[in-house]
This record gives sequence, structure tokens and C-alpha cells, in this order.
Amino acid sequence: MPDDPATQVDSAEAWTEFCDLLKQAGQVILRDDLETSTFDRAEGLRYLTRLLRAGFVSFAENVGPENPVFRTMPELVKMGLDNPDNFYVSATVNARRTYRIRGTRGTIHYLSFAAQNQNFAAKDRITGGAGHLEDKELALESDGSFEIIASQKEHPGNWLRMNPDTAQILVRQTFLDRARETPVTLEIECLDTDADVPRLDPARVPGQLMGSAMYAIGCAQWFADWVVAFRDKAPLNDFHFPDPEQHRHVGGDPNVRMWLGMWKLAPHEALVIEATPPKCDYWNFQLGNIWAESLDYRFERVHINSGQARYRDDGSFELVVAHEDPGHPNFISTAGHDHGVMALRWVRTDAHPQPRVRLAKLDELRA
Repeated sequence: MPDDPATQVDSAEAWTEFCDLLKQAGQVILRDDLETSTFDRAEGLRYLTRLLRAGFVSFAENVGPENPVFRTMPELVKMGLDNPDNFYVSATVNARRTYRIRGTRGTIHYLSFAAQNQNFAAKDRITGGAGHLEDKELALESDGSFEIIASQKEHPGNWLRMNPDTAQILVRQTFLDRARETPVTLEIECLDTDADVPRLDPARVPGQLMGSAMYAIGCAQWFADWVVAFRDKAPLNDFHFPDPEQHRHVGGDPNVRMWLGMWKLAPHEALVIEATPPKCDYWNFQLGNIWAESLDYRFERVHINSGQARYRDDGSFELVVAHEDPGHPNFISTAGHDHGVMALRWVRTDAHPQPRVRLAKLDELRA
């Protein structure tokens, strides 16, 4: 491969090298430890196209940490059991710099800011979260506006701590009711740079293409490894509770603790999940596919949250996961899948009761 970026661009060798590298992403679809079907592999191929879209936004379209912009994840890009109730935005940063974030709180149910090193293009060097700032800690003006300083050096007021390897600021916004709540408005600026107006730099393009491919490869392999490890932590159709350090390492919000598991259902079976929620700000349950993507919540009910669920008189709930609705008020659809992963989140609580899970015959549950 030519070392000179200009030569790589002029000859289009940068594109050839990108395509050759990208072929490696398909190896994750062939992993036999995931026990994938033709349906799963088809979904996996679509998953890779989504990851590549995210890679292009993160690398090929990235103007650099001196000119940061909060950007949303491209439509339908999903990974790592993304929460269907969440709206995610992120900005690329340089840990040696200082940043100012300005915004207005809106009415979103939950809001948090996290400084992270989550570069899946270099997945072996991911170190997880650094500082974290949630809405209950955020000092607001009377009109709901706020200002946050993000840096390694401590600042008075709203401060988000960055580590030497922090590479992005991730903002999680959780809807309890999407029809009624408004998300936060945000902007970010770098305070200690005199960087020029961002323009295309041909010398950066080969690296941006390679970074986009490495993002798709690294992300796909990272979460495949994550899912495979579930098998050693709990039986099929049951949950395990990751330790806090593992949760932090994968970039989890410290206010959010998750019960995780793998599920598999025959056509005539249903999974019945019961729990009594602790005193918490919010909870939800969701299904994911074998690639740890949330299922398509646009068209089917594949998740449920604390504002939507029907409760028993004693405050407990029962959820029914099945291929068809037996007439249960808390029915969760498998959306055409026969296996995958699942999660139950408790948010802002000191108690994390384990859900009870049992297999049942679908006919026994029909209303």
C-alpha cells in the first residue's frame, strides 16, 4: 500500500484498501459460537451496513475535535442493546482541550452526560467511561438553560470530568412518553483552539476511510464477544447481573443497572417474566436480536417501560414474551425472531431485584 496519502487519493488506492479491509467485517457473520440461522445471518449483513453508516459519520464526516458538533446516531443504527426509549447524541473531543456545552433542559424524563473512550475502530484500547453528570446534579437557570465545562482540570459549577483517553461525550436522553416529552437542545464548542474553518483535507481521507471500516469490524466483533459471554453467566431464558466494573467498561451509565440474558422460544412457547420494581426513577424491558440490536420498535411492541406497563394490585408486573399475542396487557413481540438477547433496566435505585422467569405454553396464557 502506498504510504503517501496524496498518492493513495490520486490513484483511488485508498478506496481499494478500504474495500479490502471491510471484507473482514463479514467474518463475524460466520461465527459458529452464535448459533446463527439464515435469518440471523441476513439480519447480520444488514447490521454491518448500519455499523458502516455509523463509521462513516464518526470518521469520514468528522471535522475533528477542535470543531465539535453533537450528532445523532444515523437512523436505524443499533448496537449493544440500545435502549428503545433513548435518544442518543455524541460529540468527538480531544482530552487535552476544554469544552463548553450549552443547552436547555426540555422535558425529557432522564438526561445524562458521559465522557467516554468508545472508539470501536480500536476496540482493544476501549477503557469505558470517565466522568458522568446527570440531570439531578445539573444546575439550571430559571428558564431551564445550563452550561457545562468538560475538561480534565476541575471547574466550578457544572463540570464533566474527562480522562486522558476520553474521545467522545455521549448524551443519553430517556423518554417515558415520546409523544409528550421534548429532548434537550445542545451545542458544544472548544474553548482553547484557534482552529481554522474545517475544510476537506485530502491527506486525512485515507485514514478516515480505514477508520470507518475498522469501526464496523471492531464494533461487530466487540458485541458478538459480549453476547457469547452471556452463556457462561446464566442459563438460557434467564438473567445475569453484570458487575459494576464490567458495566463501566462497556460504557454503561452508572445510574442504569441491567439484568441481561439470552432467550429462545419455540412457536408454541412463551416467556413469562415477573418482578416487583424497586423504588426507581424508571425501568424498562426489551428484546434484542443475536447481534444485540434492539428489535424494530417502530412497528411492534418489543419493549415496555414503567410508564406503559400494567401492574398487579401489589405493585408487581408480569410480562409475556411470545411470537403472537395471547391477549396479555404486557405482551412483548418477538418480531419474527426465535432467539436473541434481553435486558431489564433499573434506573436510579439502590435495589436491583432479580426478575423471575419461566417458560409456559402459549395456549395456557390466552385470555
